[in-house]
Formats: sequence, C-alpha cells, structure tokens
Amino acid sequence: MTTPTGVSIVDIVDRLGMTFLSGGDTVDDARTVSRVTLHEGSGVTQGSAGAVVLGAGLAESADIATAVKEYGSAGAVALIVREPLAVDESVARAVAEADIALLGMVKDASWLQSASLINEILESGNNGDRTSAADADLFDLANSIAQVLNGPVTIENQSSRILAFSADQAFGDEARKQSVLGHQVPQHYSDRLRSMGYFNKIYGSTLPVFLPGIGPGIRPRVGMRIHAASQILGSIWVILDEEPNELQVKTLVEAAGVAAMSLLRAKLAADSARRLRLGEVITLLSGGTSAKEAAERLGYGRSKANVLAAGFRSGAGASLEAEADVDQLALTLNTYLDQVFPLSVAAAIGGTVYAVIPHTRHQTDDDYVRRIASEFADRSRSEKSVVIGIGATVADVMTLEKSRDEADRALRVLRSTWNSSGRTVARADDVQINSLLLRLSDALADENETASGPLAVLREYDRTHDINLVDTLRAWLDTFGDIPAAASLVHIHVNTFRYRLKKLAGIAGIDLDDPETRFSLMLQLRLFYPTAL
Repeated sequence: MTTPTGVSIVDIVDRLGMTFLSGGDTVDDARTVSRVTLHEGSGVTQGSAGAVVLGAGLAESADIATAVKEYGSAGAVALIVREPLAVDESVARAVAEADIALLGMVKDASWLQSASLINEILESGNNGDRTSAADADLFDLANSIAQVLNGPVTIENQSSRILAFSADQAFGDEARKQSVLGHQVPQHYSDRLRSMGYFNKIYGSTLPVFLPGIGPGIRPRVGMRIHAASQILGSIWVILDEEPNELQVKTLVEAAGVAAMSLLRAKLAADSARRLRLGEVITLLSGGTSAKEAAERLGYGRSKANVLAAGFRSGAGASLEAEADVDQLALTLNTYLDQVFPLSVAAAIGGTVYAVIPHTRHQTDDDYVRRIASEFADRSRSEKSVVIGIGATVADVMTLEKSRDEADRALRVLRSTWNSSGRTVARADDVQINSLLLRLSDALADENETASGPLAVLREYDRTHDINLVDTLRAWLDTFGDIPAAASLVHIHVNTFRYRLKKLAGIAGIDLDDPETRFSLMLQLRLFYPTAL
C-alpha cells in the first residue's frame, strides 16, 4: 500500500517509539493523520475522521471496546489509551473488526505532552518540503549516534528543549527520563549545568566535553555543541560512563555538523510557519474587513469570537531567553487550544501571546472559554507562572479590537503586583477597579504628579531614618486594623508594630480613627506606591 503524502500513524509510532507508545509493532496503516483530537464521551465522534484520538478517561475494557467501534466507524486512524492496556476478548474483537489502531501511552506521560509531540510531528510533516525531513534526520541521527557510542542520546536546542532522542530509554537515568517525557530538560538540571559552567565549556569547545560528575543519581555524560558559523544552535548529549575514544569523538563531531544542517532547515520552516500565524493574528486583532477576510481563510467567517492575552506573571524582559520563553508559550498554547478549538490561532506579539477563539462549537460560551484558559494556566504552573486575560465575546470578528482591549487590561492587572490574590485567569470586569487604578496611576505619572501630605512626610522620614513606616501603615490598612495580622505581614513583633503605628501617626499627624483619612491614604498608596518600598 502506497503511503500518501503527509504523516501516517506508522510515522508517528516510528518517531515516538517505546518511549511514549506501546502496541505500535502491529501497526501498518498508511493513512494520513490529519489532526489530534480528545475523546469527549461515548457517541461524540464528530470531526474525528483521519484523527489520532487521545482516549483520556478510557480505562475499562468495555469502554475501550465501545470507543474502538465508534471511532473506527467515524474514520479515525488511531485511539491512544493510558497503559496498562485493558485488552480483553471484546477489545481484541473490536480492534480486529474496526479499521483503527489501538495504542498505549506510557503512564508517566501526560495527555498534553502526547498531544504536543504528535502535533509537532504533524506540523513538521505539513510544513512543506524540508521540515519533516529535518525532524526525521534528527531522530535517525540520534539512533545512529547511540549505536556507535553505545549510550542513550538526546539532541537539544539552546533552551534545553528535546528535539530528538534515541529509542533506548531503558538505559537512561532519571534525568534523561524526565527530559524525554517532558520534552524539556527539567529546570533544576539545566540550572545545575549552568552553575557548574558546563554549558560555557561545551559551547566554547570544538570537541566533545566529558562531564564525569553532575550530581547524585546522574550518570556521566558527554556534550557536543551544534553550531553553524558563529551561531550556537543546540547540543548533543550522550550518556557515557567513561571519556569517549577517538572514534566516538570523530562520530560526535561529524554528527554535530549533520545536526546543524537539520536544525537550520527546521528553524527556517518554523520561522515561516510562525510568521504566517503572526500575520493572521495581527490581521484578526485589527478588526474590520481584513479581520473578516482572515477569519474566512481560517474557516469560521463571521462567527462569534473572543481574544485571550497570555503572558508570564513576572512580565517578559527584552533578553533572548525571555523572547524564547514567550515563543514557546505561543507554541504550547497553540497546541493546547487545537484540541478544543481547532480553528483557533495564537501568536506572540511584543511579549504577549494573543489567541483568537472562534465560537464554532455548540458548547462554546464565556464560561467554557474561562475553564479552558484556567486549565491551561494551571497545567503551565512553574517558576514563571502563566496568567491569561480574557476579552469579551464579540458577535463579529470585525470588532475583535474591543475583545483584545479587554484582554490586555485584564492581563495587565494579573501581571502586576496588585494581583495579591495570585489569580491566574480573569476577565476585564473581574478586575475593573484595579484596572482603573492602574490607568489613573499612569495618568498621574505622565503628569509627574507625586504623593503629598502625610504619606510624603512618612516616605521622607523612612528615607532619612532607614525605617519602614510606610510599609507599617500599608500593612495596618490592608488588614483593616488587625494588628497581629499586620505585624505578621511585615515580620515584626506585635509590640514593635504598635510602637511604629503610634510613631507614624505622630510624625505625620494622621488621625487613624478617621475613615476619610484612611480611605485617602489607601488610595494614595495604590496610586503612588503600589509595591512595598
């Protein structure tokens, strides 16, 4: 049977191998896989033709057998369920009768990881003439290196994201296992390598660098830089218990050259795809007739839609690392949204990731969009917490500017220090007061307006006496006069807090019993000193 143009389930099984999937040794289906979709319940198979279905929630053999029959009839290519596979007689009979592959996903992997990996394979296969070949080259290269050096191999980019790996997971250590399953070297491992200066050694050397000791439970490794001219593209890592011999060194040097060409091809194709997404998102967000035309190109015409604005709570700086983090967030959000909103599109614009969500599914409403956004933010919790502002639903994409404006206002509050509750998702009307205060604070700053009165007196006293009376006042106001709670906030003894409160009232002439005075001070603190001094 001739394999059609595109990516087949055989290609996906070959790429992911034993590390993620089981049961692929009997798969010989050459049909092209068009997309990844999530199992939504018995009888709900619309849109699954040509799809790989992630069977989240399918565990009992009876449910699996029913799903195999339903998705097989609907034209799905494969159904993936979490291991261990419950294949009894009924499941085996259903698989034999249905034209669908049944695969198992390893228990340590998440559905989001699997969806992301498969979507990356599909995207590389549909990106044109070179991206799929580049990716396939890297996996073949990793396996070839593993055979020569007799050790597990990973190929990574500069952000320690796993681009390819050899199919010998059983011989790896815990660090490699976590890296491959997460498709990213865990932060604490990469931080350790960076602090020990190993990245600098590897990137500065023309030959492989042997790392005999990285930490407890981590086997020795050899790292080889991947570069083109003066540009560092990534690195090759091999688990080796001793320094590489002359043949192994030569193999790694030659492999790095091959990897460099593959990474350059993939980078060009990825940049092209990213530019296309960016262009569509910018056009949609601009509203008007051009937004309508873009929506028609994407397949949803004049449907209702709204905008999500996502970013990191700490904000995004101008460094290359921060830019890469935002780009990765855009890619991850695209992958996630594609499972529930296949016609959605997301792109990074100036440190913020914008996603346009068309309401083309029957269950799509504001609450559903909020739930999806909340699930993504919760799954993305890390050292850089993801926050998402949700814009209002507009009846026509021609007015998406309004939705973007609301999403921006909500995101700004979530990113700011005024988000004291630590919430990760909000609409503009959820944070209206804080949003208004931020805009008022901006206007005051533009006019060079500064705090005056008692608050200015206290701040000057703090500056000249190296004390924190403004913070003492803020804590007292924020806790509505609860002195034990306020003292805990500023980490001082209750008696010390009482002394400072009495002292600041005397210095600035503040009547703390007057409600108008308390309101004025709270407002001034919000507008002029939104963070602790």
